Amino acid sequence: NIQMDAVDVVTSPLYVASDNSLLRKPEFYIALAGSAALIGGSFALDQTVRSGLRGMKGSTASALENISYGGVGSLSAIVYAYGLYSDDAPMRETMLTSAESAGIASLLVVGLKPAFGRLRPHQDHHSHTKFFDGGASLPSGEVTPMFSLAAGISESFDNRWYVAIPAYSLALTDGFGRMGHDSHWLSDVAAAAVLGAGTTELLLYLHKRHALETDRWRIFPVEGPGRGNQVPMGLGISYNW
Repeated sequence: NIQMDAVDVVTSPLYVASDNSLLRKPEFYIALAGSAALIGGSFALDQTVRSGLRGMKGSTASALENISYGGVGSLSAIVYAYGLYSDDAPMRETMLTSAESAGIASLLVVGLKPAFGRLRPHQDHHSHTKFFDGGASLPSGEVTPMFSLAAGISESFDNRWYVAIPAYSLALTDGFGRMGHDSHWLSDVAAAAVLGAGTTELLLYLHKRHALETDRWRIFPVEGPGRGNQVPMGLGISYNW
């Protein structure tokens, strides 16, 4: 899927007007409007939330971050292990996709931070509108992969509330820790949540499409005949037309 994901992203401008384009799906615009409302609402609350959290002790903020990293990481491993135990291939694929998303979204953050150039709260205590000023606050690079993995955990159980709420709450805990350290505004965390979870959802959508598109190049793992515990591994390449 990674190989086909790269092709899809590079060639996506060529298919903007196609029948299968995301731009033709109402769900895309609902998600876009919801994301805009979340980021806009959090931007309006930046100063209010900062005034309530800036007195947090450094040790408490660090504890929140560690709880988030450990919780989301452990849940991700447990869900993948459960997929192995129950022989649930879609669950395993979803968690692998969320791990891919965490890596890709983190790379996107590297490019977005200098593009926005937003100052961190401790760099400018009076304004949250200091963009394009050489800062690196938006979005949060620490929070983004947490939400990528949390989205995978939630999707593995069809977004049932008793899984989604704990998963996303643990991811958000990292955001509170970062704000407690006065390193991010609330809107930085909201943008990271949208980027992380949105990347996972996009990749899951693409991977479902890949399963239906047989006329594409594919790279896949193969096993050869072996002796005893020695099984040769390799890669296969196929193209159907």
